Amino acid sequence: MSTGSKTDNRLVIFYITREGFNLAGRIAVNYTEVEVSRFDIRSFADRWSTEKNIICIMAAGIVVRTAAPLLQDKKTDPAVVVLDEKGEFAISLISGHLGGANQLARDIAGHLGGTPVITTASDVQGKIALDLWARDHGLFVEDFRALKNLSTKIVNGEKINVYSEYSYEKGVPEEFQVQGSYEGADLIISPRDLNTEALCMRPPVFFAGIGCNRGTTKEEIYEVVRSVMKEAGFALHSLCGLASIDLKSDEQGMLQYAEESGLNIVFYSKEELNRIVDVCSLEVSDAVMKATGAKAVAEPAALISAMSSQGLISSLSEYCELAVNKQKRGNVTLAIAKVKYTL
Repeated sequence: MSTGSKTDNRLVIFYITREGFNLAGRIAVNYTEVEVSRFDIRSFADRWSTEKNIICIMAAGIVVRTAAPLLQDKKTDPAVVVLDEKGEFAISLISGHLGGANQLARDIAGHLGGTPVITTASDVQGKIALDLWARDHGLFVEDFRALKNLSTKIVNGEKINVYSEYSYEKGVPEEFQVQGSYEGADLIISPRDLNTEALCMRPPVFFAGIGCNRGTTKEEIYEVVRSVMKEAGFALHSLCGLASIDLKSDEQGMLQYAEESGLNIVFYSKEELNRIVDVCSLEVSDAVMKATGAKAVAEPAALISAMSSQGLISSLSEYCELAVNKQKRGNVTLAIAKVKYTL
């Protein structure tokens, strides 16, 4: 039985008839993690919450009626592909874009020599899918309703006005009308907290280094991070990682804040932090040195996590910098590092 968090490369294949079971076997040989199960409503509902990819070999109507009460959000619903028993058609039914059902349908049809059935307008017309484009560039979408409206413009043949603070290494999508200012833009790609009604996509460019007193609450940590980011003019959704000293690896407030915010958190030894302090000529804290053996925590932790994200391990370069020097507020000390980003 499948348990735990959703796994990208695992398939669950439901069948009803003997022919369906045989077809499931033909599909399964092409994948490394597969569960084949006879269909029943309870099993389907159980897998809905744990699996990312669900294949149903049966009438589409059965799947629609079973899935309807389970649907929540296209960002979290699993990809569901429906096949006929002969494998002639692989229908992308649910979560075609972000969930990956469109590509899964293409893959399965390719294995079986069948036909993928894709009904998503952008795919049919060969136009950019904004949600996939954002995901592929690591961008956080702040408003999916606004994204849907812009996607509608695109499939209706309109261009959208886009302001980006970053260069397009892979070229500008033909559906974009590039602007030199964010005023009047439909879409803004920036880590800055701008006063705008446009859809904002946030690049993953900020890393926070945190030090705190023992027992500091997640609420206090959140408030310090929020206020420091806001005062610096940075969008909170461009924060993509946290870091601290390994002595804090059991600090519950810090761990809870990271989990609830969906942020990866890493911990470094005093030796690793001290190396960055020396290389980068950072300010040394006598109090921190006495308490932890590290010359500093917040600034070197922020920088080393930022450097690691760029594949750098020994020195700074033009790829990352301190964007906010350490700020001591209440029980929390915070610094923010920024990395280079391109589209």
